[in-house]
Parts: sequence; C-alpha cells; structure tokens
Amino acid sequence: MSVKPMTDNQPKAAITVSKQCALLGMSRSQFYWHVKRGTFHAPLRLSNGRPYFNASQVEDNLKARELGIGVNGEYVLFYERTDEPQKPRETPPPKADHTELLDGLHALGLTSVTAKQVAEAVSVCYPKGTCNVDENDILRTVFRHLKRAGVG
Repeated sequence: MSVKPMTDNQPKAAITVSKQCALLGMSRSQFYWHVKRGTFHAPLRLSNGRPYFNASQVEDNLKARELGIGVNGEYVLFYERTDEPQKPRETPPPKADHTELLDGLHALGLTSVTAKQVAEAVSVCYPKGTCNVDENDILRTVFRHLKRAGVG
C-alpha cells in the first residue's frame, strides 16, 4: 500500500493553533480573544493535552473570518492591515528658545539684534540643529555670523 504525499490543497486531519492563526492572519493572543468571545471554535485536546483543530473546525473558523459572522452566529469586524506602511505625521520642529543666546549677544555689544535675526543666524550656522553643541560655541559662531552680516 503506497501513501500519497499531501498537497497544500488537501486539508489535514488536524492542525496546530499556530497554523490556525497563520491561516487566519492573526496573532495567537488576538485569536484566543476571539475564541473567548465565541467568534472561533476553541481547540480540541489530544490525549497528551496538546491543542489542535480538526478539518471542520478549521473550515468553520476560516469561513467566520471571511464572512464576518462568528461560529456563534454573531457579526464580527476584523482589523484589516494595509500593505503600505502609514506615513508618520510630520510634526513641525519645536520653536527654539534663543533667549539666553540673545542675552549673550546683547552682552557682547550686539544690542540691536532681534530674536528673528538670531533664529535665522542659528538656522544658517547650524542647519542640522544645535543638539550636542556647546552653548559657548553657538554664541561665538552666531556672533561672528551677525558681525559679518553687519548686524549690530
């Protein structure tokens, strides 16, 4: 007697919980949440206690997922993931507070400089931002930039 190899089209007599979850396209925790609600059949147990699903349970569970009607007869809506990742919301960078820098420039003699001029100078001198840059270096660089620009 010869045994024919199983194909993917033929249902197996029993499958694991992991395989059932993969067929349904959901995580185990989400699957068990639906089992608790009655949307899907609970697994049967082998004599050694391992959970499994027989072919008719698998078919019923897949039909429930496809139709949106649980095995208990109640309507259910499933979360559908999209293939394309969502673009993260672009949050504008926080407005930098240049009060201390402005005070330092005033102390160095640039008394007529405005907050707007300081912000523009900082963005020109540090296009990637001033994170991890020493405050004294920022003050010195912005001061030189403004002096060269004729701001006084």
